[in-house]
Amino acid sequence: MKVGKSAPGTEGIWIFVLMDMGIFLLVFLAFMTERRANLEQYIAGQQQLNPLFGLVNTLILLLSSWLVFEAVCSARQALSVRAARQLGFAITLGGVFCLSKLLEYYQELSVAIDINNSFIAFYFFITMVHLLHVLAGLLFLNGYRRAFQENNQPAVHLSGVENAGLFWHFIDVLWIFIFPLLYLV
Repeated sequence: MKVGKSAPGTEGIWIFVLMDMGIFLLVFLAFMTERRANLEQYIAGQQQLNPLFGLVNTLILLLSSWLVFEAVCSARQALSVRAARQLGFAITLGGVFCLSKLLEYYQELSVAIDINNSFIAFYFFITMVHLLHVLAGLLFLNGYRRAFQENNQPAVHLSGVENAGLFWHFIDVLWIFIFPLLYLV
């Protein structure tokens, strides 16, 4: 009897990601409910955003996610140096995402943005909570990057880097929902 391959990551990270996803789903539902009740205000708030930032950030996160996937594959093949390098590039892109968000916040706050607009309040809440997730993910990834640099036995860290990768992909999937929700719809 052939046993199927199990999903990457541990049960704990899956539970965390599913719970976190549920919380974001509730926030998205609250956003959509408010949007429906205050459509003109939401359209006006959305017009204050620069969708180019959102698009560039989407591309940055997708590329970083691919690099994390490649790093996990490298770790499975016992290629520590390669996994560390791929994680390093992914971390760099994550840092670029963070700097881009800070630049976007600065640009938005330096103009006469209406902070009493509930769309703007949701925008800052959703994107800042996402940004905190990105920062946590970067710390998680960097821990495994350092471990691969210092230890030539990636099998020791395989489960952990799979967990970090799963969390990073979750962050990317969140952004794929956040981008159209805030910038395009």
